Amino acid sequence: MAESKPSLFNRTYLKIVAWIIAIAIVLLTAGQNRSPDYLKIERYENTALYSTEQSDAAYLQIGLLFRTGPAINSDQQLLQTLLLQTVQQQLDSIAEQALFTRLKVRLGAQATPDRIKVSIAILKKYSAQPEEIRKVTESLIQQLQDYFPRGDIEQRLNRLEAEQYLSQKDPENQLLNQFFNQLVAPASVHPLQRFSGLYRSSINPATLTLTLQGPNLETLPQILSSLLPGYQTSSTIAATTIAPGFRRLQPKDNQNYLLTGQALPGRQQNNFALELLAVKTLQQLLQQPGLPESRLTWKSLDKQGYLAMILHGSKISAEPRINDLMQSILGQLDDQVINTTRNKLLDDYNKRMEQTNNQLSQLDTIAFYQLPVDDLARFEKQLTQAENQQVKDFITDYLTGSEQYQLLLPAY
Repeated sequence: MAESKPSLFNRTYLKIVAWIIAIAIVLLTAGQNRSPDYLKIERYENTALYSTEQSDAAYLQIGLLFRTGPAINSDQQLLQTLLLQTVQQQLDSIAEQALFTRLKVRLGAQATPDRIKVSIAILKKYSAQPEEIRKVTESLIQQLQDYFPRGDIEQRLNRLEAEQYLSQKDPENQLLNQFFNQLVAPASVHPLQRFSGLYRSSINPATLTLTLQGPNLETLPQILSSLLPGYQTSSTIAATTIAPGFRRLQPKDNQNYLLTGQALPGRQQNNFALELLAVKTLQQLLQQPGLPESRLTWKSLDKQGYLAMILHGSKISAEPRINDLMQSILGQLDDQVINTTRNKLLDDYNKRMEQTNNQLSQLDTIAFYQLPVDDLARFEKQLTQAENQQVKDFITDYLTGSEQYQLLLPAY
């Protein structure tokens, strides 16, 4: 008679395995949905100084954020580039001075459309010398204020103008430039004559915001805050408007191009997350089959923003409004598109925020626009809670509202 063998998996064993698998699934799901651990960002006593301690960082980094005003139209963009070049020239000579070489200070500069950032990087081993760091920072601010135009400034401006002229021959860029001139009227004075005044008004302690990240920040915020005399916070957001209308330009290409533009409040507004969700949802709608080729340009800057949509191709008529086309775009707008867009934005945001460097890159944004110090977590919450109906209202008003500003570049 054959001997019976015990079952390899008895009922108790299988129950235990099932429970382990269930618990593992719950833990994994919870881990995937958990928000990142956000940095602690601090603002020193309501001044324009923001910091985050990074004790294991290799460098102490100090950011000098100079407020230049939004560089929107072509003249402003030229001056912003020229401003950056001039600051970089100043830094090249300053970096060679003994005060800076003693601490092996690294200096750099970069521009965004509404500010110039000057960076100071100091090795960790020198970061515990707050008074020396104050001298470096104070000297840098003072020397940057001393503007002496160099002999090559006119040649540099001419090169920039030539590059800009070539780029604006493109039909889409021509439309954008016309739209930008509606947002900000071109100045009657030549850019070169305005540059000296722009430099002095921009590279000025009155426009300055300071950011600190790195080790040994116990006393440094208090010490460096004294370099920000007379700073006043500004909670007022200047309203930006553009008169609605329709303009037909001279033909430049073999197909029709239509720009629909709108002025927006700027980055300091409370509804930034809603605006972002609406713009990204519109971007998804424009990728639906059967629609004309499109380009969407969106900026949210210092107290001023804009949204411009360019459509081109055979489906663009030479008539204003083209409501049928706008209605066909709106016909694709539903909760599913909005929710899919929102989920992707949240997923991308959480993945980026898992990296400390990506969180650190937002320090300048929070400081410059005077956002709440918990804005990293706050933004995620606002994006989650943005109502679908508000998104629909934003897109509907943009595509068919009475405040539309449109430019048509017709075909030959």
